[in-house]
Amino acid sequence: MLRELRIQNYAIISEVSLEFSEGLNIITGETGAGKSILIDALSVILGGRSSPEVIREEATEAVLEARFDRIDSPLLNEFPSDEWLILKRILSKAGKNRAYLNDSFVNVSTLKEVGQNLTEIHGQHEHYNLINLDWQLNLLDAFGHLSEQRDHYESGYRAWHQLLQERTALQKLESEGKQKQSFLEYQLSEIKNANLQSGEEETLEREGKTLQNWEAFRSAVEGAYSFLSDEGTILGQLESVGSAIEKVNEIANDASQEVQLWETSKIQLKELSVLLRNRLNTLEYDPNRLHEVTERLYLMQKLKKKYGRSVDELLQFQAALEADLSKLSNSETQLLAIGKKIEEAEKGLTVEAGSLSQARLKTIKKLETKIQEELLLLGMDKTRFQIACNRKPLSEDGIDQIEFLIALSGEPPQGLGKIASGGELSRIMLALKVALAEVDPVGTLIFDEIDAGIGGGVAEKVGIRLSKLAKTHQVFCITHLPQIAQYADDHYFVEKLDSGSRVITSVKRLSKEGRVHELARMLGGITITPITLRHAEEMIERKLSRQEIIPSQQIKQLKKERNKEKNLKE
Repeated sequence: MLRELRIQNYAIISEVSLEFSEGLNIITGETGAGKSILIDALSVILGGRSSPEVIREEATEAVLEARFDRIDSPLLNEFPSDEWLILKRILSKAGKNRAYLNDSFVNVSTLKEVGQNLTEIHGQHEHYNLINLDWQLNLLDAFGHLSEQRDHYESGYRAWHQLLQERTALQKLESEGKQKQSFLEYQLSEIKNANLQSGEEETLEREGKTLQNWEAFRSAVEGAYSFLSDEGTILGQLESVGSAIEKVNEIANDASQEVQLWETSKIQLKELSVLLRNRLNTLEYDPNRLHEVTERLYLMQKLKKKYGRSVDELLQFQAALEADLSKLSNSETQLLAIGKKIEEAEKGLTVEAGSLSQARLKTIKKLETKIQEELLLLGMDKTRFQIACNRKPLSEDGIDQIEFLIALSGEPPQGLGKIASGGELSRIMLALKVALAEVDPVGTLIFDEIDAGIGGGVAEKVGIRLSKLAKTHQVFCITHLPQIAQYADDHYFVEKLDSGSRVITSVKRLSKEGRVHELARMLGGITITPITLRHAEEMIERKLSRQEIIPSQQIKQLKKERNKEKNLKE
């Protein structure tokens, strides 16, 4: 739901800040006052096109900002917010436009993607979710409560599609593999014959370094051992140190720590002496071993350079080669096996798709009737609504190609996007929205030009349907007709003011008294009489008692025509 709209330096709007609530929000004012500019600005915030020309002449940039209730959407996971969702566009004459979502810098396409889940604007050719055929199918399934059945089908379709991808990959591997099988076998043989071991290279490098510096290594070991084993060496001196420390402890009786350290040192030095002696006993220089180590390390370096991999990566590459060659050797068998799986999955999927299609056909009849009733209530009794359902190959959403069609008086049925009249399209959208109110996920709906070409009784019918829609959605409507404006839950008046050097647009929320005067202005024009005021007041009071009644004769006629169409199709 749209909670707040702020506009600064946009077109003839210097600065406007508006807060909104739920229900039906009516926007009125004289022609040219700037009513549609509010909607244009919101469209830009939601990712619509913009131009530097819309920035006020004396300003360098325009700032447009909208605050919405937060919605649950995976798109918003990286834009945390406890309560609000704030979209912002800054338009610059220098061309350095910026877009923000919850204070995070984003591109315009992100705003547009998020905006499609927040608001629909009807009366322009932007943000028309209902013109999108996929969206129409989603609404049909939601209206028919087919979501669970469709989810089950989609799960099966994804599994089937995965099998198709696996078969394609296997076929590609087989085709390419036969051409390069000998090369793969050569690579595997070269790496496998090297008998590489993880960690071997580091061990050999240490051993090679020892053998290359053999004399210095042996001399260092012998020297260290001699300090510990010869007469009068460190261990002998350590005994004298120990005797002295024990004497200190006997006298002072507080040198236990020193005694313990001495005993530990003596044990560790003796263990060191044993290790050095064992090393000396096993030391043996083998010039052939140095040659073997050098050759082994050279082989490893050669393979690493050739394949551009470390030893561990070469071992992984070896495993991958073995797996690929195994697949190649068994590819024919694997292709037969996966082909059977695909055939079985496709049979089951076809049955599920057919069942889903049958459920959709039943839903189509119900939805056609419901929307036709709405069109009748909007005074569009000569307009016909139907849903075309054509078959298509198995796809993620089934085998049905759905399209909402409208046949205006004396014209053939055509898609919603081909209806030329903005007013007619807006009223048709209103009928669709009321019929689908319970399943439509978009919370805020805006209708512009909905009163084009109508008046009197039809306008009042439009107002009643807008009021009904506003029970489940936040609805905005720009209108010139009091028969529609009377149903407002909140009423906003737009006027153009001449401040001397420039013209600006002002927007204010009307009080109850202000609403009466505005309806009177819409009814009576320049001169507002007490009778006009009373008429306006009665219109606001009378709207509360009106009921929605579908004329029985019209419904009977509708059913008769539907049955006739059904018989012709059969």
